[in-house]
Amino acid sequence: MLLVIDGGNTNIVFGLRQDKDQFLNWRKSTDPAFTADDYASWLAFHLKSHDYTFADITGIIISTVVPETLPALRRFADRYIDATCYILTADDLSHGVTIAIDKPEQAGADRIANAAAVSLIYACPSIVIDFGTATTFDYISGEGEYCGGVISPGVNLSIDALYQAAARLPLIDPAHWHKDLPIIGKTTIAAMNSGLFFGYISLFEGIVARIKDNVNAPDATVVATGGLGAIFCDASPIIDIYDPTLTLKGLAIIFERQQV
Repeated sequence: MLLVIDGGNTNIVFGLRQDKDQFLNWRKSTDPAFTADDYASWLAFHLKSHDYTFADITGIIISTVVPETLPALRRFADRYIDATCYILTADDLSHGVTIAIDKPEQAGADRIANAAAVSLIYACPSIVIDFGTATTFDYISGEGEYCGGVISPGVNLSIDALYQAAARLPLIDPAHWHKDLPIIGKTTIAAMNSGLFFGYISLFEGIVARIKDNVNAPDATVVATGGLGAIFCDASPIIDIYDPTLTLKGLAIIFERQQV
């Protein structure tokens, strides 16, 4: 079984692929102080709850946008897993994704993985919206090339900024958002929910429309992923597909390319 590790700014996701499209996955807060042994004990607990052990892992791929976490993740793989390990980096072109930007070495590993998944699984050209710590928008051409994109503050960053900058405004929870929220709030919290929820929808709908217009691809498939993507997929008609494991699928595809 393939172990896929996707390290983000807020969380690290560990995915165990059970078949082509199905992953058991667990997430923990990103912490550069976490050691190889910490990762091992934490993951062993979750594997055991599904009757798996490290011996069931036959391959591993690691991707992280937080360089400080990579040494411990690499040591964890070397020390505890007797299997081929591949580290995804932008400068190793064996990942098979054509990087059509001015500085290819700046392409984030998660964005490369998303491009790999979209170009193989879904119709291209496409736009991937990844709702993470930052919300990223990536354009993948009809030929499967990663052509760059847009980076904006993530939902939780926006919520935290409003809470920290305004003394009398409370911290709100986006888990309560839904498409039937009233646009005009009758309380302070309702007004904040409306402003952040519909404001964010207007942000990503506007950016997607501008990307489509800029690349002359009005029918580009819009694929959303990331933990908060589920909140928005039912509230906006511009999202065609929501795939919460898109990045894990892309990493698995890239790993398989190394075995050919």
